[in-house]
Amino acid sequence: MVFKVRFIFLMIAWLTAGQAAPLSPAQVPEPLKPWIDWVLQDYPDRDCPFLYNSYEQKRCGWPTRLTLDLYDQKGRFTIAWKVYSESWIALPGSAQHWPLNITVNQKPGLVIEKNNQPVIKLPAGSYQITGDFIWDRIPDNLAIPQDTGLIDLKINDKSIRSPTLKDGQLWLKASDSGSRKPENIQNTLDIQVFRKITDEVPLRVETLLELEVAGEQRELKLAQPLLEGFIPLRLKSPLPARLEPDGQLLVQVRPGRWQIQIDSRNVKEQATIPLNIKSKEWPENEIWVFDARPSLRVVEIENLVAIDPKQTNLPTPWKRLPAYRIQQGE
Repeated sequence: MVFKVRFIFLMIAWLTAGQAAPLSPAQVPEPLKPWIDWVLQDYPDRDCPFLYNSYEQKRCGWPTRLTLDLYDQKGRFTIAWKVYSESWIALPGSAQHWPLNITVNQKPGLVIEKNNQPVIKLPAGSYQITGDFIWDRIPDNLAIPQDTGLIDLKINDKSIRSPTLKDGQLWLKASDSGSRKPENIQNTLDIQVFRKITDEVPLRVETLLELEVAGEQRELKLAQPLLEGFIPLRLKSPLPARLEPDGQLLVQVRPGRWQIQIDSRNVKEQATIPLNIKSKEWPENEIWVFDARPSLRVVEIENLVAIDPKQTNLPTPWKRLPAYRIQQGE
C-alpha cells in the first residue's frame, strides 16, 4: 500500500510539472505505462460523458430511438445504445411485464432484475437490442429507461404521434386514441437565450435555453452554446442532453416547451465577452443580465443599450439586474 501511494504521488507530481491537461495513454512515459491500468482501476468511468446535472455523476450509456410495436397479446421493441464503459443498461419493461427473447447485436443477451427493472450488462461499444413482450392485453402503461428521449410507438399498427411519457412510464391506453402520424409533419424549433453573468473570480455565466419544439421527436445538434473562453461546469435538462467534445449541444427533443441550463466559468481574465455563435438555429440576439460584485472589482459596460428586464421573459429573480439585448458580433 505504501508503494502504491508513493507511485501515485510521483506520477501526479510528474504530470503536474509537465502540463495541467490530462495525458493520453500514448503520452505516458514508457517506464510508467505498465502501471496505467492499475492506477486507473478505481476510475472505470473516467472516459464517460458526465450526467446533465453533475460532473461527478457520469453517464456511461447513451440511448437513441426506442421503437415499440405493440399488439393486444404481444409486443416488440428495438433500442440502440452507445456504451462508453462497462455498464448496466436498462431495458423497457418491469417485473410485471418482463422482456423476452433479448438479443444484443443479433446474439442472445442475459437479462437480470435490479430494482424491479430488467437490465443487461454490456462492455464499451455500440449495440442494437431487441426483445418481445407477451401479455393477455395491452397494459395501461409500460416502464421504459429514464434516459430514453426519442420514442416511435405503434399500437395495433397505428402510429402514435405524441406518446405520453411521465415519470419513466409510457402511457399506452391514453396514447391509443392518438392519430396516425401525418406524412408531411413540419418540424420547427424556436430558441430564446438568456445569460446571467456573475462577476466573481473566476467569472461565471449561467445560460438558459428556452426551446419551443413542434413536429417529430428528433435528435438535434445545436451550435456551441458556451461563450468564448468559458468551460462547462454543469448541464441541467429535462430532455436527454450532453455536451459533445467539440462543444456542440446534443439533445433529444420532443414537442413542447423545455428549458436547458448550462453553467460555465472563464479560464482566463477577459476584457470583453463577444457573442459569436454562428448557426441557423441560433437566435440573432440574446438577453444578458449582469450581477456585479463591487467588493471584488469595478466593471464598466460599454456600447450596449439597456432594456427593461420586466418587459422580457427573463427568470423572475434575474429581473432585478440590469439587462441588455446583445446582437450577434457584439
